[in-house]
Amino acid sequence: MARSAAGIARSAVVETVSVIAGAIIGTLVAAIFGWLFLSLGFATLAASPSVYILALVTVAIFAVLYGYLPATPAVLGSLAVGILLPTVIAKFAFDSTETLTTLLVVNVVFALVALSVYRFVHASGLVRQAASDVADRT
Repeated sequence: MARSAAGIARSAVVETVSVIAGAIIGTLVAAIFGWLFLSLGFATLAASPSVYILALVTVAIFAVLYGYLPATPAVLGSLAVGILLPTVIAKFAFDSTETLTTLLVVNVVFALVALSVYRFVHASGLVRQAASDVADRT
């Protein structure tokens, strides 16, 4: 069954909104968690544009993994990427002074929240798209 141009555009919008929402909410929740439980500066994590760019790239990789893999490997791969990629980049590229354990804990929180938000928004958007398609047929 061929998809229409409108269906492809809707899918692209759903995917984009899902990635942006996952990145922003995941970053903010990780910053709040780090501030409350690990004594990190909230502004250090939440006000840096480089952290948001890294979060967007990471959640975009989630979308690619979900596009090419079945559900379980996509979840496992996304969690691995969501934990390891930001940790390695923060430690070596951003030259973070935090310990590796602290970075891992913050990025575990980020990965769990970002993946959950990405999947929730993506699933909600697909359900709305399917409902709209069914309504258009009648």
